Amino acid sequence: MPLIKTLLSYVPLLGGLAFAVHFSDAQEDGNFTDEMLEDLLFGDDENDIPTSTPSIWSKNLNLSFGGGHSSNPLQGPHVQTQAGFGTASLDSFLLRMGKNSSVFYLYLFAEGSHYEGIPELELTGIALAQAEYSTTSPITGFGRGIRLRHTYYDMVFDMSENLDSPYSFTVQSNKSEARPFVSFPLGEKLTGTLEMAAARDVYAISSEDYGEKEFRSIVKWKGSNESAVNFSTYSRWRDYDERSQRDSSGFQLASGTLDTRTVGATVSGSKKLGESKDWEVSLSLFANETGDNAGGYYDYRTLGSRMGLEYETENWTFSASASGSESKYDVRPVLDSNWMPTGKVFSRQSWETELSIERKISEDWRLYAKWNEGADQSNDPSYEYEATAISAGVKWSH
Repeated sequence: MPLIKTLLSYVPLLGGLAFAVHFSDAQEDGNFTDEMLEDLLFGDDENDIPTSTPSIWSKNLNLSFGGGHSSNPLQGPHVQTQAGFGTASLDSFLLRMGKNSSVFYLYLFAEGSHYEGIPELELTGIALAQAEYSTTSPITGFGRGIRLRHTYYDMVFDMSENLDSPYSFTVQSNKSEARPFVSFPLGEKLTGTLEMAAARDVYAISSEDYGEKEFRSIVKWKGSNESAVNFSTYSRWRDYDERSQRDSSGFQLASGTLDTRTVGATVSGSKKLGESKDWEVSLSLFANETGDNAGGYYDYRTLGSRMGLEYETENWTFSASASGSESKYDVRPVLDSNWMPTGKVFSRQSWETELSIERKISEDWRLYAKWNEGADQSNDPSYEYEATAISAGVKWSH
């Protein structure tokens, strides 16, 4: 998990299930990427928003209903329980562009799922609310703004890197974030952004509560031929309220609470192809490194990538993606069935592939079908799992 692996076809409009399926991928160690949300909210035209217009309100509402079957919805490494599921989602977007080069938007997303015959998954879901206000000078190109975000999560989650358990289970949390930022031109087609963040994540398991601070720098290039490249670096500090420090073998220390720092970089690009620009290819690469303030039990490095391909006509949309990552720990030992060290240092590989198809049947309605397969592999069998899910449904947009 990169953490937590890397998303996507980020847009929930591609099917209500897509956002939740890839929620963990999108978080980049627990946080939504700005690139994901810009694609989600503005598509490819985010840089084309006019900076001087009369006040205009724009709104959009999307609903999705569907169902399918999963081979391993609990992500169990040993015991796998198959189940059918039903899912529904809603997302709404409200945008206002002001007279003084200001932009305000409010985005809401919610999705719930029900898995047949699994009490832990009788009703799971995710909800996200995000608001942003920004202004940009039409003369200098300098901008400033603030982004507020709250995420509620109650779904199956792989907490092996967080709770040191090889088993996945339902996790409930509420995360609130404030992200002030400034943007500035760097040259022709180049824009820079500096962003700071403060966040608080509160879990149903109070021992996992933490505060977080982050500094992020972003450089964006957008070409005239429907191509774009983003490069970002970040440094994140996470301070846990109660989680104990551990020595290099994983034993809890008598005193002290855990702090971690993660530094990372991401580069992503996309390009339209074909005479009608009906093909789009995208590629992203990332690397991060995490260290703790104790014996190095939580020290690890992750490398990952994702490739996506989409083909769109007037009535059909086809998309495919593949992603993978590898995490290597510095000292965390692999234990045998008797909880004794094997002499190996823990490592893990994750991969995911997805295929989807959409068919427009009217101005407001679409049909969709999707196939998704993912797996975690490790030198510790307790941290391995495979899961395949197929789904289909309808979407309505207005």
